[in-house]
Amino acid sequence: MRARRPYQAAALTRLRLAPDTDERHALAARLAGRPETVLDVGGVKGQLAALLPQSRVTTVNVDEPADVVFDGATLPFPDRSFELVTSLDVLEHLQREERAAHLRELARVAASHIVLCCPLGTQAHALAEAELAAWHAAIVGRRHRFLDEHVVNGLPTEAELRDLVAPIGDFSFQFRYHGDFRRIQEVFRLGVVAKARRRPRALAAYARRRLTNRPDLVLDDAAGPFTNRVFLHARRLSSPAARPSVTEHGEPRPDDER
Repeated sequence: MRARRPYQAAALTRLRLAPDTDERHALAARLAGRPETVLDVGGVKGQLAALLPQSRVTTVNVDEPADVVFDGATLPFPDRSFELVTSLDVLEHLQREERAAHLRELARVAASHIVLCCPLGTQAHALAEAELAAWHAAIVGRRHRFLDEHVVNGLPTEAELRDLVAPIGDFSFQFRYHGDFRRIQEVFRLGVVAKARRRPRALAAYARRRLTNRPDLVLDDAAGPFTNRVFLHARRLSSPAARPSVTEHGEPRPDDER
């Protein structure tokens, strides 16, 4: 069988993603620019790399598939070892008391930039997530792990995020806002019903919605009543060159600077 070319493999990776997942990765890649090295914290191998073909992207997560599996607390890399560090929809899966440490680790490992995003925890969004989690359990007959984590841990509010980044004095943070959670939940519900019931009408409705979906890649300067996600783009105030984070064999370099 002929091997797929890199751009073909990247296109197939993106087609497999839910629209919301693809949009957040596309926006993160747009904010990223053209970094030489990227650490995607909490990412799935191949997803962000599909949108940053000229970058060396390393994924680190608590579970596979990832390039590096870690304990979820301390990133196994030296200080300032990646030009860009990303954290895409990770914060809401952490307990509130763990979030500050997560931000500190991103800042420690980033030589130049950080791109972080998470669902914005407005009162309306939090209520909608709780309703969605209950609805999913009723339709499928089991709880949705990630939705339950949203409810139990609480979606990060703008006030909480500003408090979290305030002590990180080496970086300048810009807040941007994206999407409408009602639109995202509509597509999610159609997909759940299509997969759970397997009826032609439900499958057709979901397929039609996916095929006609137009990616929303607009970032706003202010949040609205139904904002879905907040993006934090941070630049280090002084940006020395990144120390190589992997050996010539592609293995994580031991953290010998601590």
